[in-house]
Amino acid sequence: MLSKKILNTLRNQSKQQNIKQLVRTAQVNFACGSGCGTKKKELTKFTEYQQKDVMCGMPTSISQPTLRNTKVREQYSEQFDRTPHCQGCSKEDNWERDIPLMTIQEAIREAYRCLKCNDAPCQQGCSTTIDIKSFIYNIQNKNWYGAAKVILSDNPLGLTCGQLCPISELCARNCNVSETEQGAIKINRLQELAVRIFKEMGVKQVKDPSLPKQLPPSYKKPIALIGAGPASLSCASFLGRMGYENIHIFEKESFGGGIVAQEIPQNRAPISEALWEVEMVKQLGVKIHYNKKLGTDFTLEDLRQQGYEAIFLGIGLQDPNMGKSDPTLHKSIQQAQNANNFFTSKRFLKTVMKDVKNVGEKEAPRLKGHALILGIGDTALDCARSAFRRGAERVTVAFRRGFQDIRANDEIFEPGRYEGINFLPYSAPLEYVLDAQGNVTAVEFDKNLPQNTDPNNLKYNKTNQKFQMPVDYVIQSFGCQLPDEDWVKRIKKSDNLINHHSETGQTKAYDWLFVGGDAVGTKNLVDAVNDGKTASWYIHKHIQESNGHKVSETPRLPGFHTAIDLVDISTEIVGLKMKNPYGLASAPPTTSYPMIRRAFEVGFDFAVVKTFQLEKDAVSNVSPRIYKVGTDALKLEPSFGNIELITEKTPEYWIDGAKDIKKDFPEKILIGSIMASYNEKDWIELTKLANTAGFDALEINLSCPHGMNEKGMGRACGEDPIILGNITKWVTSNTTLPVIVKITPNYGKSEDLAQSALENGAKAVTLTNTMPGLIDPLPSGEPFLPVGSAKQYSSGGTTGSVLRPFALRKCADVAKYVPDIEIFGSGGIISGDHAMSFLQYGAKALQICSAVQNLDAATVFYDLKTSLQAHLYMLQDKEKYAQGWRGQYPPHDYQKLNNTFQEIQPQITTPYIPSIVGTKLNHVSLIEKMSKTEYQAPVINEEKCLQCGRCYLACSDSGYQAIKFDGYNTFPKIVEEDCTGCAICHAVCPVENAIHMMPRTLPYTVNRGTTPSPTFPKEHLQTYPPLKF
Repeated sequence: MLSKKILNTLRNQSKQQNIKQLVRTAQVNFACGSGCGTKKKELTKFTEYQQKDVMCGMPTSISQPTLRNTKVREQYSEQFDRTPHCQGCSKEDNWERDIPLMTIQEAIREAYRCLKCNDAPCQQGCSTTIDIKSFIYNIQNKNWYGAAKVILSDNPLGLTCGQLCPISELCARNCNVSETEQGAIKINRLQELAVRIFKEMGVKQVKDPSLPKQLPPSYKKPIALIGAGPASLSCASFLGRMGYENIHIFEKESFGGGIVAQEIPQNRAPISEALWEVEMVKQLGVKIHYNKKLGTDFTLEDLRQQGYEAIFLGIGLQDPNMGKSDPTLHKSIQQAQNANNFFTSKRFLKTVMKDVKNVGEKEAPRLKGHALILGIGDTALDCARSAFRRGAERVTVAFRRGFQDIRANDEIFEPGRYEGINFLPYSAPLEYVLDAQGNVTAVEFDKNLPQNTDPNNLKYNKTNQKFQMPVDYVIQSFGCQLPDEDWVKRIKKSDNLINHHSETGQTKAYDWLFVGGDAVGTKNLVDAVNDGKTASWYIHKHIQESNGHKVSETPRLPGFHTAIDLVDISTEIVGLKMKNPYGLASAPPTTSYPMIRRAFEVGFDFAVVKTFQLEKDAVSNVSPRIYKVGTDALKLEPSFGNIELITEKTPEYWIDGAKDIKKDFPEKILIGSIMASYNEKDWIELTKLANTAGFDALEINLSCPHGMNEKGMGRACGEDPIILGNITKWVTSNTTLPVIVKITPNYGKSEDLAQSALENGAKAVTLTNTMPGLIDPLPSGEPFLPVGSAKQYSSGGTTGSVLRPFALRKCADVAKYVPDIEIFGSGGIISGDHAMSFLQYGAKALQICSAVQNLDAATVFYDLKTSLQAHLYMLQDKEKYAQGWRGQYPPHDYQKLNNTFQEIQPQITTPYIPSIVGTKLNHVSLIEKMSKTEYQAPVINEEKCLQCGRCYLACSDSGYQAIKFDGYNTFPKIVEEDCTGCAICHAVCPVENAIHMMPRTLPYTVNRGTTPSPTFPKEHLQTYPPLKF
């Protein structure tokens, strides 16, 4: 949604445009009413103005050869080049994001591309083992909170990791679509967007509500973490989530975030988002002590003497590597290190980022001329790209290896190459050349060439092919190392890394000392987060076992929680209380009791069993019988067609199984589903049989659209209110259970069927069942999935997203016109957005089928539950609503909101679901009762418009010829005088928020085509003034 501020801005922009471009010249209204002349035959032609100024750009013939001079093409390509190119030194002081945050539309499109693989190789390749397929499914359904919760449960630094994760080496490396034309899923960018939107929600993290109110005293034991970087923040988060109350982080700087805040450039990791993650950790009761440096302000022994039960080292590698392994180079480095134009990567990035991120001194170096960076890791490339932004006009990265085995990840190497950095491979530095003032004037290299051809183990040797490269500045990036201090020497290995058990993070020197991150050789930010996560469990295990408590051998960490998770989504329908409104419909997902058992285990609160019948009416299915509908050629939409019949199992199976399920799940709701032909005796016999099962309610299936109607059952009994009423009466007269009638969508007035059901004792109706339709055949006329050698198929039930508009309409109609009957919503309910629609338009409980068919019950339930909770919570936040939030869906300019946590969160009381049922039916109206005086017109947002002209094409051939488009690389212009506000341009626009429907600025009169006769109704001849915004 748009905030009022944005709407005003867009409207003002519209007014400022050249009126001549927006409004065509007024024309004389001739007798024919068309403005084109007096001859009747010209009513069938476009006006001269329309033909010349509007329709001139429309396609008229396809597949016709075009003749154009090559020079014309070259001129066009150069003049209208939209491909980004190197900006070189123009990057100076430009710390804007390298890659803009994904738009919501881009993210949903990318999420749909994900296969949601069951084996999820991406998850196995993720350092923190995030359930990637689930959070991408949440994004697909616009469930931002659900996605962020999945991410932050496994990775408390999910925002900065989304920005910096080297997915080419991690999750994307294993992606099943990585070899397709579009490549691996952009997991990191999806992750960043989801957490970024959650950040703007401003909701605080809380401890797991399921934690015991009284934990043992051992949870009050003090724990120290040294360094407020990724590993420590992660470790502290999980310890806080487990319930530890005395967690302290000691940080040498005046702010937290570690390397992300201190050294990684602002264009890759904005400081505000790293600091937000620090605040998230503090919300768990973690205390951070700034300006406290290990070895200067305290020692490990000091902490132990103060009673700290366990200590975690997340100090990173603090000192630059000065090339001691090469004595000649080391000597030269010692001579050069005091030069004014010599920097180590550590010093350069720290001083620059403290300046740029406004968290420290303003004495960062300014560069000019040629900057040479030595090294090819991620840090070296950060230095190179930052050198451009500090004023360097030319940047060279020189490194010992070749391109085939560089250390830098693709995510940073490619932007560096794209920016115009010069790369100098196979170049081993020998020494720095200094002038009389001690400044570096050049670096001497030797060619360092591979001596073998094994791509996995290349060996390099210097070749005595020496050369010098003149420089104005040198930044040396040879990596970093632990400080040369006594306490380090006691715990490190010979390779200058801390000696530890990699499985637990516990040091080999002390059982109370744990470590993670760079200090143990961890290669990237996300692995450092996982080090802290791993150590948290073993710190927990160490403390509890030291205090006499037994800890499970299988790690089980608490997830991410907020007040949103506490939102009550219970409901009540036909006298049955449910913890949530979600259940499985009588459909393929309830084919058997084991499937129903699993649905109950993952959270669904009710299930309607597959419809059963008397044994004499037994059925057998054909094969194949379930397919994706023809509107979904890529099989991305959860829309299905099927010719599956009711259950093939015996009535005895459903009767006996119900007793077992109810015994194991007494609080869950189990609804029987029955079907017979229009025969009173059969219905009474079947009802009495169902009474013995222990069902909580009975659903009468009078709507199955295929197969069963051929037997005089299902839909054959459900399209006549009298027949439906009689069957309902036969059932309600022979049971004490609440009776629900499942209504067909094929009868025009569902409210008549619902009224008949109500009058004959039914308590509720299910709206609606599937709609019959044929799957698109092949061009040969044969079915896509034929049955038998005769290659036959039949019309079957169509459901899922394609059915939802019909089902929602039925729900609203019955809720408005038969308010005394309760409603189970059904038909294409895939996401929490859909759930909100059905609930607010009359349903009290929701039956799910296609969503589960398309993925799995656990993932679908989690998405439905968290999305509904987030919507209910956010809709009660009046401040966010005023900003343009609609539930958890953000305003289009949410990136600029910069919402911050409030120390005291507003008291938000969410409504009980039955209290919102039907509350938005006022928005559903007969067209005759809608306003015909408040007309709108489209306004094009040029910041978003891609200049594709889709709106122009649609308006010209399917609308009112009210858009001018002069050719490529221009913005479409709305001719408001001719615009009727139909909004087809908005409907076809492929870019979200590129077109907005807003109040007209010009009067509006309906164009009647010819001059109306004197008897034409006067109320339809008015001119409506423009609306005041």
